[in-house]
Amino acid sequence: MESGIHLVGRVDEPGHFSTLNPASGEQLGSYPIASPQDVGFAVARARQAQRWWAELPLVRRSAVLRRTARLICDEKEALARTITAESGKPLAESLVADVFIAINSANFSADNAAAVLRPQRIPHSNPTLRLKSGRLSFEPLGVIGMITPWNYPLAIPAGDIFGALATGNAVVVKPSELTPQSVLELERILSAALDAEGITSQPRPLQVITGMAETGQALINSPIDKLIFTGSVATGRQVATAAAARLLPVILELGGKDPMIVLSDADLDVASSAAVWGSMMNAGQTCLSVERCYVHRSVLARFLDLCRDKMAKINVGNGALDGVDMGPLISVRQMQKVAEQVEDARAQGADILVGGEPMPHLGPSFYSPTLITGLEPSMRLMREETFGPVLPVVAFRSDEEAIGLANDSHYALGASVWGRTEHATAVARRIHASSVLVNDVLTAFAVPDAPHAGFKHSGMGRTHGILGMQELVRSFYVDVDLAPRMKKLWWYPYAGAFAPLAAFADLLHGGGSARLNAVRRALPALFRRRH
Repeated sequence: MESGIHLVGRVDEPGHFSTLNPASGEQLGSYPIASPQDVGFAVARARQAQRWWAELPLVRRSAVLRRTARLICDEKEALARTITAESGKPLAESLVADVFIAINSANFSADNAAAVLRPQRIPHSNPTLRLKSGRLSFEPLGVIGMITPWNYPLAIPAGDIFGALATGNAVVVKPSELTPQSVLELERILSAALDAEGITSQPRPLQVITGMAETGQALINSPIDKLIFTGSVATGRQVATAAAARLLPVILELGGKDPMIVLSDADLDVASSAAVWGSMMNAGQTCLSVERCYVHRSVLARFLDLCRDKMAKINVGNGALDGVDMGPLISVRQMQKVAEQVEDARAQGADILVGGEPMPHLGPSFYSPTLITGLEPSMRLMREETFGPVLPVVAFRSDEEAIGLANDSHYALGASVWGRTEHATAVARRIHASSVLVNDVLTAFAVPDAPHAGFKHSGMGRTHGILGMQELVRSFYVDVDLAPRMKKLWWYPYAGAFAPLAAFADLLHGGGSARLNAVRRALPALFRRRH
């Protein structure tokens, strides 16, 4: 059994790979490995589809997305079972953190595309250019390529796909080789929505290509107009380098090492529940997971007791079974990575209060919920992204110390602060992260109106919300001169032009007497003969 699920996705025969359930080892499906030629064909089909899709009235594109949202809702239970089979997470998490988010993303994109695409009148604050009328318009980029991850195999691609489609783009997606079926189901549902809206004969604006790393590389090298990559920092660097070689714009959604700060005036019962859920949900395999928890020393002992009690009650097992709270990690490789970080901390004197061990009786990729303290900032567990069910807790003495500890990271994705609202909000405003939650955790990603982004090693660019949709359009500016028969003051010839033009500047921008004195000197600029 162990050798059978060491890798969740594996190459079986030339040109195909299979996926396996990380909890049971059951083979789920076999998929083609798209060649560079296959990728080229998919991009060409998307390019053809984008032409008619962008010309479709916005009201009809929005209707397709709203229909897609309804169809996803109709199939929510089946989709949740597919996600759980591929990723191992509990059914409740597949439903809430994948399916519900996909539905909300479709409706948000449909509702807000008009605001993103609405032309804007550009005023002319330069007084010399007042006889002009400017207009800024927006159009889709074209074909957006996406390489999507396994941890939220429906929610993450859905948010990006719907934003791109709403703004008139076509999309080519390469899902993770570990979880391809979830995106293929989305492709099928979108096609059904198009059919239901009477659009049956056109090429589809969403193309899904399956494969391994080489397929993703072929997508980067293909004639797409922008790439959205979600994954690790190491792979993100490689993607950015490859994209830079052909000046392909990219959005990178990379890792996180999100801090949680528990102030002395926090509700410890609520904060401890949040810390346990925020670090264990999806077995800790969330970029916004609580990966560092800083607790005021005055409440540390009570906080640890509460976390210990709540963590001991987590039911670990196959996510498809009723009552299971936490499933396996995605693979043995990921489980080993988590175990190595915990063992490194243990060897340096850290205290394991709960867990800290694999759970081989459940399967080779299960790891026990782990509560650990006695840590130093230099330990790997406090510096590197863990992506596993581990809650490291460190004490602090003052707000300044907590802020310094939280900001001492190469990552800057998310964070949370717990305490009285005014106090916690003041601390939150000083945290280096793209989203900081006050008395809540993880839910920023579930707000379709809010941008999702990171800086430092957590990535570049934005997805979600109006700002994310604006990343998927190009602006173009049209300026119309309202005095087309008048030659401009600054045109050739320059002979004799300098002094009157300087006086003209005083007339427009000078103060008091300088402006009055400039009137006579500026007149030659108005009547100077131009070529």
